Amino acid sequence: MQRSLMSQAGLTDEEVRGAIEQGPITKEYLSDPNKVASSLNRLRSTEITSYLQYKQHGYMAVSLLSPGLKSEFESHAKQELEHADRLATRIQQLGGVPIFDLQEIAGKASAIGIHAEQGTTLTEMVIENLLLERRQVEAYTALIREIGEKDLITREILLDILGQTETHASELADFLKRSSETR
Repeated sequence: MQRSLMSQAGLTDEEVRGAIEQGPITKEYLSDPNKVASSLNRLRSTEITSYLQYKQHGYMAVSLLSPGLKSEFESHAKQELEHADRLATRIQQLGGVPIFDLQEIAGKASAIGIHAEQGTTLTEMVIENLLLERRQVEAYTALIREIGEKDLITREILLDILGQTETHASELADFLKRSSETR
């Protein structure tokens, strides 16, 4: 039955094996899937680091003093983890393996200048999160420009995450502007 379908489609055994091995990567895919997967693993590492930082800040934020900020940190943490999962899915689609080794994750995030920080005041925490988000905006923007039109699906995923990351940075900056006006 399978041989009959391949014959009807005019495909050789080699073409079928190639399709199975390459999955969604066709001749129209103009980027290097290994290089893109490596870059996505680097970004994924920043998302996991961001998740950990936001979770820590959420635990540290005293809910009675700033219940809105505590829930904001928790919401951002959830979105950072969702970003990491989306990147992991794309890495797998490109034939790569999402990294899970904590030391490797920390090293890749650090290479982009992202380290989990633990401020002692709410304002310090917001500043740390803002700076982290801004570094991610730069990293996403650079990769989006590098990919250009060579990998449309990855580009679309990155643009969506970039939009959410810019929203996080804007919200954090707005909080700092409001808090400085009330002092």
